[in-house]
Amino acid sequence: MKNKLFKENSKKIIETCDLLCKNTFIFNHKWDMEVCKIPYTFSEEIIWNKIPFEDPEWTFMLNRHKFWVYLAKAYALTSEEKYFDTFISQVNSWIDTVDVFKDEYFNCSRTIEIGIRCLNWIKAIKIFKNSSCNLNFIENKMIESLLYQCELLIKTYDDFRTLSNWGVMQNCGLISLALNYQEQHSILSQYLTIALERLEYQCKIQILPDGVHWEQSPMYHNEVLNCLLDIAFDFEKLNLDTPSFILSSIRKLAYSNAYMKKPNHNQPMQGDSDETDLRDIITRSAYILKDQNLKYFGYNFVDFESIWDIGDSNISKYEELPTKKPNFTSIALKESGNFYLRDSFEDNSNYLWFRCGALGSGHGHGEHLHFDLVSNGEDFISDPGRFTYVEGNKDREFLKSCFAHNTTIVDNLPFSKFNGAWGIVESALTLNTHHSFNTTFDFVEGGHLGYVSLESPVVTNRKILYLKNDLWIIIDEFLTEGAHEYSQIFNFYPDKKPTVDGLKAFIKGENSNLFMYWIDKNLNLNLKNSIFSTEYNKINSNFQLVSSIKSNKSKTLFTIISSKELSIQEASILRGDGSFVPSYEAQAIEITLTPNNKIIVFNSMIDINNQKKSYLIDNILLYGKTGFIKKYNDTISFEIIKY
Repeated sequence: MKNKLFKENSKKIIETCDLLCKNTFIFNHKWDMEVCKIPYTFSEEIIWNKIPFEDPEWTFMLNRHKFWVYLAKAYALTSEEKYFDTFISQVNSWIDTVDVFKDEYFNCSRTIEIGIRCLNWIKAIKIFKNSSCNLNFIENKMIESLLYQCELLIKTYDDFRTLSNWGVMQNCGLISLALNYQEQHSILSQYLTIALERLEYQCKIQILPDGVHWEQSPMYHNEVLNCLLDIAFDFEKLNLDTPSFILSSIRKLAYSNAYMKKPNHNQPMQGDSDETDLRDIITRSAYILKDQNLKYFGYNFVDFESIWDIGDSNISKYEELPTKKPNFTSIALKESGNFYLRDSFEDNSNYLWFRCGALGSGHGHGEHLHFDLVSNGEDFISDPGRFTYVEGNKDREFLKSCFAHNTTIVDNLPFSKFNGAWGIVESALTLNTHHSFNTTFDFVEGGHLGYVSLESPVVTNRKILYLKNDLWIIIDEFLTEGAHEYSQIFNFYPDKKPTVDGLKAFIKGENSNLFMYWIDKNLNLNLKNSIFSTEYNKINSNFQLVSSIKSNKSKTLFTIISSKELSIQEASILRGDGSFVPSYEAQAIEITLTPNNKIIVFNSMIDINNQKKSYLIDNILLYGKTGFIKKYNDTISFEIIKY
């Protein structure tokens, strides 16, 4: 695997740099925040403020100059002078052309770009110097330019940058410049003090106690982590002690990566995120922290992406670090409202991510009560991604909306409202209420108040019970006194096509299949064409399954999902004295796994306020709101999950 990865990545870098030598640009690094693999060529001089494809993000990417690090790597891999010559030519072009204090170069001069430029320019310089290139003149010119640009970073700092990922990148760039060049430029010692103070406060308020970056988008969570790792490597290479707040911030962000990582090692496409493999960034974090637990979630070797930071001489330090397997599977990141339900951390494991927390920033999506589902290591139900940030783009607006997420909808109305590519008009307040994890089952529950302003208010709630024999029960509750239409949305991975037959859906996979069941006879299932984006600027078609049903009172919807074909029927639920229980109060379903193996799941939506507070299900007397009964051969047992 190691040799394959190195060969593939080396080939990718050289091919990209061959294009750069012709002034043809693509942005294809795995951690590029806005990937664009459509080549764009400048036939003569590079116009650094050009906006191709009507997307200013392209211009921002052009002016971050990560491709100069590519040129340095290509030279290190091949010793071909054309990569060094292209680097010199493009550096001179940019410095001689762009003035960050002029309005015409605004799209080249945002503080986020200046901060990232500092990091990338210094990385490129180091790699070229390690390859014995003579950089004396161009290095001085680059550092003088960065000093000039960094006047903006010192002067431009406000509440937005204090809370935004922008500010982290801004200050990490300043810190890297100061650490590497303060001996030659005394002003940088002052800059270092300012930037470290700012960064420490940013880490304190931006990174939640559970380790998730508050903006609720793994793509930007990991850009923050990448920047912190960059300066941690600077401290290490200069034989300086890394500030403890940087190490603790890396630890928190890296561990939440480990917890969110899907069986295929990718981050979930939460908010504005692409489908990106997390192992390299976890590997670098494990190296910096010397953390055996983290190493389990990364590579067991120094990968191609990481070796440029870790260095050949330190490979053994990482590879000799023991690997410690976690003693848990599922985990609740309560402050951010992210819950991960698993049976193991193996590649062929089951994984469900449930989302019930604050929206975050403009990178957040209308994903309250959303879930992703991976069965036996295979993606089935998923967040459909982001695609673009272009203002006025209908696909952007749809993918950001509630209607693009695996959640519930009332009266075909959004529970959170957005305006354009970035605007948040209103975000539903979430109710992050309950979870219980153990070796045989996991349970999580959350709700929101996005529909309480309706003329007839509705409180929506979702409970997910994962029985660790490839069985998931989704219990959707709608609490109201009025008449409404309720819908559930399920977005499928592009290679999955559901087949709907009555109240059953079958989804064929490569290594596993998925079966979905409902019990309400009046429920309608509608299979629709939709869109799905695993990467910025890339869009695919997929299928979206929407259930809908009308009800005059509170309503519970059971959805049963399994990798095996089952038999499902409604089970009767009575009070302890045998009297009738209305369906708007409580319901139960019986799931037949095999003729001698059955499970009855029950759910109540209210606190019983009459004298008969018990329920009678299959002649078993119970007290509680949510739970299940297991009947295996002649053995009967039950579990009350919530009282």
